Amino acid sequence: MHLSASAIALRRLMRANALLLEIVTGMYDEQASRWAAPTAPSAKWHLWHVSRWSDIVQATLFPIANGESDLRNKGAELWTALGIADEWGFENAMPGKLGGGTGTGNAESANLELPNMIRIVGYARSSFELCEMRFSQIDNGVFESDFYDWDNMRLQVGDAMFGHVSHINRHLGMIEAIKGVLGMDGSATD
Repeated sequence: MHLSASAIALRRLMRANALLLEIVTGMYDEQASRWAAPTAPSAKWHLWHVSRWSDIVQATLFPIANGESDLRNKGAELWTALGIADEWGFENAMPGKLGGGTGTGNAESANLELPNMIRIVGYARSSFELCEMRFSQIDNGVFESDFYDWDNMRLQVGDAMFGHVSHINRHLGMIEAIKGVLGMDGSATD
């Protein structure tokens, strides 16, 4: 079976998202919140971070997926549209680039009071589903088109898509390692 590059990107995204949700299944909130070391963010932090970035990526892909001509437009993030920050009791802007945690130091990340895993997983499922929908709207003609990514850099849509999948897999590996350090089965694929 020959799949297009955009179909491969979607398949890899769906697999990475499924593995992320699977790896945190069964973790108690206390386990998911634990930092194994002062320089190793919790599994909960990693899941929140990847969920935020899935939301940012889907909003960034929205105009290209919908055939808009202004490639600098962005769609709405669930985070903003649903008022999640307010619901979770965050009064200040979220830390890091675009409020997604990138670039925050360990101290700032450790002090971020995330809600329980039920809420984090709920947000993850919603942002993953929406990001998968955006990926499914990208056909091969659009896959090689240029657009402006979340850093306002002009690059090919496919490069951004595979970059996001790579980012998810890095954090999946981090969660696997954290679970192993905590004495739990750390493999997402067994």
